[in-house]
Amino acid sequence: MPDFKPALPQNYTLANRPRDVRLRYIVIHATELNYTETITRFQSPHQVSAHVVIRQQDGHRVTMVEPQNVAWHAGNWDINCRSLGIEQEAYVAEATSFSDPMMATLADQILEWSDCFQIPLDRAHILGHDNVVAPTPEAEGRMHQDPGWYFDWAALFAKLGVTPELALPIVVGQGLRVTARYVNLYQEPTANSAVIGHQDKPFTYRASYGQTFVCVAKVSNWVAINFSGHRAWLNQQDAAGVQRPIYTVGTEPVPLYGMTQPAARPIGELKPGEQYVISDELAGLQSTEAAGQLRARQTDDRFYQIWYGHRMGYVKRN
Repeated sequence: MPDFKPALPQNYTLANRPRDVRLRYIVIHATELNYTETITRFQSPHQVSAHVVIRQQDGHRVTMVEPQNVAWHAGNWDINCRSLGIEQEAYVAEATSFSDPMMATLADQILEWSDCFQIPLDRAHILGHDNVVAPTPEAEGRMHQDPGWYFDWAALFAKLGVTPELALPIVVGQGLRVTARYVNLYQEPTANSAVIGHQDKPFTYRASYGQTFVCVAKVSNWVAINFSGHRAWLNQQDAAGVQRPIYTVGTEPVPLYGMTQPAARPIGELKPGEQYVISDELAGLQSTEAAGQLRARQTDDRFYQIWYGHRMGYVKRN
């Protein structure tokens, strides 16, 4: 059993989940601090917390926010309301900091919550902090990059007992799943081409294990996907075909959202003809905090969840 070291009450929101909000996601973090510093931070007035912190050396875990309450961990209020957050005592730039004992405990905690709250064991619902979408256009520069490229998603899903899907042929107009730890995305169907995005910002030109996209073109052993507004190319040896529902943008641009709140502003725009795998479908959420207590209700809006670049995003269903 984990220890209980409660976070400062001012660092989270009291709630009654999943009665008031269904839990859909588990978000995995890397602390960039040591174990003791992380606990101290969550017990101090920093307006940040997580549900569980896991120690690197031996995988010991401590609960800091009970799962029914909303921890402030994702940098996106909508995702906070729908998720549980796990901090690993790890560092984005240090591959060895993701220790085997910590990974074992991480898998145990995910399995416990998945069973309790019916959270699917897939990459659309087991997210990295780096996969969390910006809630507003202004917040994009503040979004995090942990756990980063050294985190082994394939190893985690193996520990979770998730059997990899049957690898289908990659077909234009159908889904594909990234099977490499990460893959660089190019402007043309050759590794001699420049990457899309910015060379010094890997999140603008890399997709990671388990993310799903639509194959929109093929040339020899190269396949193209829609990625952050680009047509991006990857070698098909780093992907496999999958059967998924597809969202196709019509003749007019479509707003992309980072939240499902009624007052949410678009954070981007999907271009006519682009195609995306539908990872999930969910109701809109209207939620606020009043006197430290969550107030939430579903709205009549319905949203598709997609991968837009390295982060997820939401599109209103017509």
